Amino acid sequence: MGNVVAKKEVLRWAPVVILLVFALIAPLFGDSPTGVVIPLLLAVMLAGVNVTMQKKERSAHGAE
Repeated sequence: MGNVVAKKEVLRWAPVVILLVFALIAPLFGDSPTGVVIPLLLAVMLAGVNVTMQKKERSAHGAE
């Protein structure tokens, strides 16, 4: 059961990491600040959604 939870967490946070990597390497491909700002904003929004989902799951398990 723990392995399934670990896989779920990895799949949940993988897009956030990918967006952060894009934001870090974007300056290597040009001077556009949009290439840095957009992935950072998306990563922050997605991380916020992930944290909210985790809190809801924990509260749902606590209610059982």
